[in-house]
Amino acid sequence: MRTGFLALIFFYIFTSGCTREVSDVIAEWEEKGWSKVRTHGTQKTHHRHSTLKSDKAKAVEVSWIENGKRKTKLYRQDSHYYLAVRFFCGDKDEFAVVMRKRK
Repeated sequence: MRTGFLALIFFYIFTSGCTREVSDVIAEWEEKGWSKVRTHGTQKTHHRHSTLKSDKAKAVEVSWIENGKRKTKLYRQDSHYYLAVRFFCGDKDEFAVVMRKRK
C-alpha cells in the first residue's frame, strides 16, 4: 500500500510542473515533435501546470476556466494526436495550450 502511495506521489510530481515559464514548457514539447495549435483562456501568472494526452482515445477534451466559468473544447484525434497543457493560476482561473503531433 505504501509503495503505491509513493508511486502516486512520484507520478504527480513529474506530471504537475512547478512554476516554469509557459514558453519553456511549450519548447520542451516542441523538442519532442509537438506543435502548438491554440491557447484557450487568458494567459497570466500561474503556479503549476499539468498535461493531458492519450494515444488511444478518439478525442481529447480540453478545459479551462475564465472568470470562474469552466469551458471545454473537444479535439478529435483522427489524423493527429492532441496534447493539452493546463496552467493553474492563483485566482482559480486556468488556461490551456493545445498541441498536436501527426499520427
